[in-house]
Amino acid sequence: MSKLDPLKVLGGAAVGAAAMYVFDPDRGHRRRVMFRDRSRSALRHEYRHANRAVRQKVVDTENRIEGAVIRARGGGRFHPESDVDLREHLRQVIATVDFSTKDVNVEAVKGVATLRGQVETVQQQNRLIVEVEGVPGVVSVRSYLHLPGAPAPNKEPSRHPAENGS
Repeated sequence: MSKLDPLKVLGGAAVGAAAMYVFDPDRGHRRRVMFRDRSRSALRHEYRHANRAVRQKVVDTENRIEGAVIRARGGGRFHPESDVDLREHLRQVIATVDFSTKDVNVEAVKGVATLRGQVETVQQQNRLIVEVEGVPGVVSVRSYLHLPGAPAPNKEPSRHPAENGS
């Protein structure tokens, strides 16, 4: 005699119970119709969801291409219309660097950007100057940035009046 596998027996019983449930003479027809309708509904839902996702990808791709074309033609870049616009844009640029710039002020007059204040390292000074020089509309940069404990470069002559011949 062969030994019965309990999983096969349980699987066969489940298939038999499902067949009896679906092919029941009293309620089987209703159950089959409900199963068909629910299956169709689920498929319609999945179709709509997939269709929506594809449409969103297409629109996203179209928008990215349109943006690339606009940038290639020179659009989408900052073009200052006044010194105030340039100054405000420079404030935003300075605020986006990855170190503290709370002690740094910026002014802009006729394309000349003036940086004043204190930063922690010489590398931070150089980085700010490079960032500001890269902004459209900036003709030149005057840096009065200094390190902690050092006097501001524009204050040096007033600290040593004897050397100036005063």
